[in-house]
Amino acid sequence: MKKNFSLVVLIIAFIFSSCAQLKSYMPAREVTKSPALNPVWIKDIDPAYESGNLPIALQSPLIHEGIVYVGHNSGFMQAYELENGKPIWSEADQSTYHAAPIAYKDQIIYGTVQGRVISRHYTTGKIKYSVDLGASIETKGVVYQGRIFFQLRNHQVFCLDVETGKILWGYKRSISYLTTLQRASVPVVYKDKVLVGLADGTLVALSIEEGVMLYETKLTTASKFVDVDNAAFIFNDKVLIGAVGSPLCLLDPITGKILKRADFIASRAPVVVANEAGDQLLFGTPTGELILTDKNLNTLSKTHVSEGLITSIVPFKAGYAVSTTNGEILYLERRTYKILDKFSLGHSYSAVLGDMESRENYLSVLSTRNRLYTFH
Repeated sequence: MKKNFSLVVLIIAFIFSSCAQLKSYMPAREVTKSPALNPVWIKDIDPAYESGNLPIALQSPLIHEGIVYVGHNSGFMQAYELENGKPIWSEADQSTYHAAPIAYKDQIIYGTVQGRVISRHYTTGKIKYSVDLGASIETKGVVYQGRIFFQLRNHQVFCLDVETGKILWGYKRSISYLTTLQRASVPVVYKDKVLVGLADGTLVALSIEEGVMLYETKLTTASKFVDVDNAAFIFNDKVLIGAVGSPLCLLDPITGKILKRADFIASRAPVVVANEAGDQLLFGTPTGELILTDKNLNTLSKTHVSEGLITSIVPFKAGYAVSTTNGEILYLERRTYKILDKFSLGHSYSAVLGDMESRENYLSVLSTRNRLYTFH
């Protein structure tokens, strides 16, 4: 456990570290006979900053109908053509961002660090509504039956009408822990419940209609850095979720009862791997391993692929793209997880802390150094 806490501390230090001198930005790749990670365009969207106060990107891009959307930390939401990176529109929000936009009908909807939920037309950028929730919005929105859910930095969960932005309810949690990672779990809807991980190491279930707490489950007994900052993952009518530095848990979504604790720590939600004998789950870990399990979290295989924490796994082309805190994007063979290609982000302070977006045969990645890469 101490080792895990040390890892968390190192990650925090990495995210918020300042530097007086930076190495030059030199994206590079390790070319294989059949390279899969071919960047078709790269954008430097680093905001202006004072020396010694290095801005770090925590947000993620969205691909939707041939357009890439991403928040620029100089205070603009921007849209680019997916094929060539040509700018389509850029609209000022006077804020930075901590998550990806989502697409809903003809809108994209997102939250800002200044605490506003904003809806814009996806092709013009014209604003539909802007609603102030009072604190930094740390997660992307989740839409369900005409409602959209967000979690804020002050441990509130809000439900809004997705068409108008009207606030329908809010749930406020009092968090006594002072040592948190200040990240938040994306709400997940399961039947009539909203499942949300919180910074005090618990998973709560809220009613969709009124936001009333239906149950809470403590996922860890640790004393610090106990955030549940990964989204709950629903698989075979069970919930998979874990607190930072603690083993992954398998829960009953109806009662919140913990059915099993895995023998490993997962850094992000898994990818479902189709198998004739039944679907399996592929997890990334803080120590750079890929762990394949069955539906009951029994470990089937382990493969070490990186010296960094694995932050995202997405299907791409015929394999998997894997991002890490080690300044690299890996392309792995689908069955053996052999590294077939590797792309270096080219900067001593580069990593990927958000989510990669794999859609429409493209892969979009935003590095911590505010470089937007799109591969094809």
